[in-house]
Amino acid sequence: MKYDIDHEFVSISSQTATHRIILIHGWGADADDLLTLGQEIKEKTHLDFEVISLRAPGLHPSGHGRQWYGLYPHDWKGAEVEVNKLLVTLKKFDTEQISLRKTVLLGFSQGAAMAIDAGFKLNLGLIVSCSGYPHPTWFPGEKCPPLILSHGLFDDVVPIDASRIIYEKVNSKSSKLCKLLEFDGFHQIDSNLINFLSSNMSNIF
Repeated sequence: MKYDIDHEFVSISSQTATHRIILIHGWGADADDLLTLGQEIKEKTHLDFEVISLRAPGLHPSGHGRQWYGLYPHDWKGAEVEVNKLLVTLKKFDTEQISLRKTVLLGFSQGAAMAIDAGFKLNLGLIVSCSGYPHPTWFPGEKCPPLILSHGLFDDVVPIDASRIIYEKVNSKSSKLCKLLEFDGFHQIDSNLINFLSSNMSNIF
C-alpha cells in the first residue's frame, strides 16, 4: 500500500492487513532498526499486521544514523516541530481499511518520546514506549490511548524514573490499560516484550 506522507519509511506490507504497527526508531538509528521487532510481533500474534517503520528527518551528528531532533544539548523547540510533523503523518494513516484505533505506535528511546508526545493526541489502539522519556511540555491530554511502558532497571542512558513518571501521570488519569514493565536490563528492548504484547493483543483490539 502506498502512503502520501512526508516521512520516509520502510515497511512489511500486507494486502490483507487489518491492523498496523508504526515503529519510531531511536537517536542514531535508522528506519530499518526496528523492522525485525515489527516482524516478530507480526509473526507471534493472531492479527494480520502491516508494519511501517518511519525514518527520522535529521542526520545524526556523527554522520551515521538519524535523529528526530538534536540532543546534547536538547533541542526541545525542534522536538515540538517534529512532533507536529509526526502528527500530520500519523493522521494520514487513519484510513477506512486500517484506522488509528487498529494501530500500534511503538518507539524506542528518542522514538518513544516522540510516540508518547504525538500518540497521546490521537485515538490510537495502543502505544508502546521502550526506554522512553517525556518531553518537558508533555501531558496525557484527554484521549489517553492504552499504554505499555518497558524500561530496564539499569538503564544508564534514560533512567527508569522517566518511564515511572509517564506511568504515574497516565495511570492517575486513564481507566484504559496502562502497564509499566520493569526488567533486569540496560538501554535496550526487553526480549520478553514481544511475548507480553502477543498474549495481550486480543484484549487490546
